[in-house]
Amino acid sequence: MKTLKNILAIFLIAFSFTSCDDDVLDTLPLDASSDATYWSSVDNAILWINYAYRDLPGPSDYELNGMSDDAAGTGNNFQRGRQMPDDTGLYFDYSNIRHCFELMENIDRIPDLGQEDRDMLTGQARFFVGLHYFQMITLYRDVPLLKTTTSIEESDIPKTEKAEILTYILEQLDLAIEELPSTWPDSEAGRITKGAGLALKSRVLLYNDRWEEAAATAKEIIDSGIYELHPNFGEVFLTVFDNATKEVILSKQFAEGLYTHDLWNRFGFSTIGGSSQSCPLPSLINSFECIDGLPITESPLYDPLDPWSNRDPRFAMSFIVPFDEIGGQVFDPVNNRDDKTATPTYVYFRKYIADMESQQRNLWSNWKIFRYAETLLTYAEAQNEASGPDNSVYDAIDLIRTRVGMPALDRERYNTQETLRQAIRNERRVELAAEQLRYYDILRWKIGEEVLGNQTYTSMEVPPDLPLKILGDGDFDPSKHYVWPIPQDAIDRAKNLEQHPEWQ
Repeated sequence: MKTLKNILAIFLIAFSFTSCDDDVLDTLPLDASSDATYWSSVDNAILWINYAYRDLPGPSDYELNGMSDDAAGTGNNFQRGRQMPDDTGLYFDYSNIRHCFELMENIDRIPDLGQEDRDMLTGQARFFVGLHYFQMITLYRDVPLLKTTTSIEESDIPKTEKAEILTYILEQLDLAIEELPSTWPDSEAGRITKGAGLALKSRVLLYNDRWEEAAATAKEIIDSGIYELHPNFGEVFLTVFDNATKEVILSKQFAEGLYTHDLWNRFGFSTIGGSSQSCPLPSLINSFECIDGLPITESPLYDPLDPWSNRDPRFAMSFIVPFDEIGGQVFDPVNNRDDKTATPTYVYFRKYIADMESQQRNLWSNWKIFRYAETLLTYAEAQNEASGPDNSVYDAIDLIRTRVGMPALDRERYNTQETLRQAIRNERRVELAAEQLRYYDILRWKIGEEVLGNQTYTSMEVPPDLPLKILGDGDFDPSKHYVWPIPQDAIDRAKNLEQHPEWQ
């Protein structure tokens, strides 16, 4: 089987003849058919499914940070309530869905195809179909539901209600989970596994308030015994630990000299050539407790004149603060004019770019899509929402906290469903900072008006050297901003697709 570490080369060689970049296919129609002679071997079918991996979530999704209250930078139009129907078509794309349908519809044409190879191929395809529809309904709510490749005329259909699409997603994921292997050989690191199918299913259920099912699905991953927390939190995001830790359930693969990313530019400060496109806001920075397990508003260890000290150890592993060194350069917003003027918040993300100490500009740290830590958080949240606090909820959170040297959750302080809910939500924000999930949490928890509405976004203020910067005002209209508008270009191309009432 062709290793995913060579996936970029496979894309360029094997698929230069396809029509997947057709502008029409980036909106609705699923009418392009594959070469009639293509389904002549299992190897060709493997090349076909490899191409679907190009659309896994990855570093390019960093702008989701700026749509939330976690970061300033790219994406702030959404943070500030200024998005419009023609602003973005993010994830509103049927091309990879069509690509996977083509495989499933042509699989019987492959000669001498054994059941194991059939399941391997269709399991991966179903996962991608479920993933892409899930991304769309999470942001756009109701979208057209297509279940086969169709002609242009047949694909021009009205929107389908979210609940019906959700049922279809879960059906596809259940089939995928049955078909996918629990593990792949090391040479196939990065392929979809049964665990990845369960991780996606648990996220789908969690995001749709299916608490008991979400907890049960997360528990399946926990009970499998395949995954565990890596002993060192910071190492999970270093290149040397790519595909070398049991914490990662699925990651987008990168490779030195072949397939790299430029998060150093998005997350980096001026002196290392960064463009400050996603910088942590005080709201996120202040959510990290002190090492004694108390919020900074209550801990005697917190010093507003030295706010970086005595914090949750994940703080130093997640952020670059003034006078930290990375990539052989010191971040100095006090004495370095470029660093001082270019930085929005005086703090930068360290996750995913810590390798700049040795790799300089080109980075190839794998992008983590599902981590075991998220599974524990999913279980804790869903179980608490389903039945309130119990030992299993505290134990799941404590595994994450004690891994980094934080004290276990105070069971007396967080002894009700509501107080424990807030603790779990904060733990999720801290553990998953810069992993592009906060914006989705804001939407599903319905806290947009609280954390985004009528807010003034600022930098940190550390007297006397780092004065407060006013970055702009935010806005969130709950009557419309919990659902994204259907992209205007998709509506313009169709006869039967209508805009959501909130955006008309």
